[in-house]
Amino acid sequence: MTYQPPMPPPARRGFSGAAVALIALLALGAGCLGGVAVGSAGGSSTSTAEPQPASTTKAAQAKPEDTRLPEPAQTKSKYVKLPDFRGQNAAIAKQWLVDQGWDEFADIKLGSQDPYDTMVLLPENWTVTKQSHRPGSKVKVGTTIVLTCTKES
Repeated sequence: MTYQPPMPPPARRGFSGAAVALIALLALGAGCLGGVAVGSAGGSSTSTAEPQPASTTKAAQAKPEDTRLPEPAQTKSKYVKLPDFRGQNAAIAKQWLVDQGWDEFADIKLGSQDPYDTMVLLPENWTVTKQSHRPGSKVKVGTTIVLTCTKES
């Protein structure tokens, strides 16, 4: 019997743990820097568009044509008659309440009825299915309004 040297270990495939960690760190850093660059680019005012007249309000610019909601009252009254928001886009319903005097962040709550989409992050992608106060009821401005929404069409 002749002597045979032991077989060398098989060649390793893939990256070492340290290399994977370094790649992940670089990807995370690039993503963060990209987000900062995009965020700062959106806030720059390099546009050469003509300034809008002072009489043009934010509500008038964002007002869609087919809302089926009554026009907001010009004066902020203490009590407002609520329309039927069911079937309405959640962003439009929320903006209508803001135009009436409700605080966008403190007084208007958007909830989901969908079991898999539990948070309403972009109201423009949601449709109102229920509202906390009956349509036609007079509600004091500042009362918490809950709009239950769905993503399903």
